[in-house]
Amino acid sequence: MLLAMTLLSAGISRAQQNNFGEDYSRYLPQVRAINQYLMHMPQEMSILTKQGLETARKSMTETPVQPAPVVKYIQGPAGELAVRIFRPDTIHAVVLSIHGGGWSLGTAASDDVFNQYLEKACNVAVVSIDYRLAPESPFPACIEDCKAAARWLVDSAGILFGTGKLFISGASAGGHLAAVTALYIRDSLHAIDKVLGLNLVYGCFDLSRTPSCRMATDSTPVLSKKYMDETYELVFHGWSLDRLQDPHYSPLFADLKGMPPALFTVGTLDPLIDDSYFMEDRWRLAGNKTYLAVYPECPHAFNYFPTQMAQVANHKMSEWIKGLCPN
Repeated sequence: MLLAMTLLSAGISRAQQNNFGEDYSRYLPQVRAINQYLMHMPQEMSILTKQGLETARKSMTETPVQPAPVVKYIQGPAGELAVRIFRPDTIHAVVLSIHGGGWSLGTAASDDVFNQYLEKACNVAVVSIDYRLAPESPFPACIEDCKAAARWLVDSAGILFGTGKLFISGASAGGHLAAVTALYIRDSLHAIDKVLGLNLVYGCFDLSRTPSCRMATDSTPVLSKKYMDETYELVFHGWSLDRLQDPHYSPLFADLKGMPPALFTVGTLDPLIDDSYFMEDRWRLAGNKTYLAVYPECPHAFNYFPTQMAQVANHKMSEWIKGLCPN
């Protein structure tokens, strides 16, 4: 029995792809400088106030890109939903992109720079959805909007883009919504065979909060304890532990068998690091292919900062997507 367990463990270890052998030391001075800047920023206003929430939303950067994406409207559960579409001349697959922002901040336009990068680097069409935000549209309204976008793409991507092959990509809350959406495609649309892979970037996969999330302090860069506590109060006020851990909302607790390959990206200073480690482990143990990319001393949202480490991480994402695209 001991020998069998040892061999099984060795096999599982070999099945995991990761970047643990790569040397990122030359990029660390830039990362450390950014971290020092982030840790000494003035404390933000409370997002539990109207003014604080408006200020936080305005702080989410929207950098115009050229050419600008096409904006199209699709039918959602509460009316029309806007989607922003980047479309290259040659399309190998379609990426459903889901923005982050703690389910209460951000827009599809927040990811225009990254989505245009994927379009050009991978020759993929990118469709980014403007889902409804809490608290005006209480959670899980955002999930229902993402489901609507997934249904639309499953039904229409072949006609609109010349291919029905899909990726789902999201960072932070968008990573959470990407995983939930993929499970919906498998369980309700019965079309998971159309999804080539998931690009899950420092996602929150356990809404009841993993240990690393609970251990954040007010000096933690980007995702401070204060911000996360207020986000949970704003979005999940009154939710019980059982409801937070419902597999429909927390994909870490879902049956993950039969899912596509997934790339998990996270930094070691991110309080959501446990989410990526735990989810990658469950994804892999369910028999699925994974790649775990961990970047030293990097905080939440690090791949959006002007550093070489960000370029390296984003390049790995684009290469991973290209590697799964049909020729």
